[in-house]
Amino acid sequence: MITINLQKKPKALVIWLHGLGADANDFVPFLNNLDIKDIEFILPNAPLRPITMNNGSVMRGWYDIESFSFKYQDNEGLNESKIFIENLIKERCDGLTSKFKIFLGGFSQGAALSLYTGLSSNLKIDGIIALSGYLPKIINYENFDEIPIIAIHGDGDDIININVAKKSYVEILKSTSFSFKSYNMAHEVIYDEVEDIKNFLIENI
Repeated sequence: MITINLQKKPKALVIWLHGLGADANDFVPFLNNLDIKDIEFILPNAPLRPITMNNGSVMRGWYDIESFSFKYQDNEGLNESKIFIENLIKERCDGLTSKFKIFLGGFSQGAALSLYTGLSSNLKIDGIIALSGYLPKIINYENFDEIPIIAIHGDGDDIININVAKKSYVEILKSTSFSFKSYNMAHEVIYDEVEDIKNFLIENI
């Protein structure tokens, strides 16, 4: 696990989740480029697990994926990772006495878990950032009309097709707190997203 801007009285905590097969190091430069010194970023590592889509190869993953059609959903893996994230938040909150806000964010599979956790958790989540992800199926939405969400996707994403992502967002599109944006890019991150995320965090702190 990596922490950026560790401090005693942060204005906000951002739990940032990497994508499938990656690790916490991947987004350190990206988050440093946000240059927001009063926000603490916590980047955990997903556990190692066999991934069905990749012929059972063991890699870091928040849950199993059978294919990018997402017809099958690993609810057990999603819920295990959700509990892990909630416990991480609780543990960090126990060490702080000042008021602060909590954001979840991530890329690809990390974005999907951020949405899944933020929209089904009993913890108060103040915002969600989803880059090149999608919304897993959730039986009961707790508060999707209350949490500010920004989702950004690539028009040319060849891993998670933009139409698959849009279809998954049908329910939360009803929310006035949900913002969807696309760029001419593949399954990647670009500098324009730095400004989008920075503005989203500053507006919602």
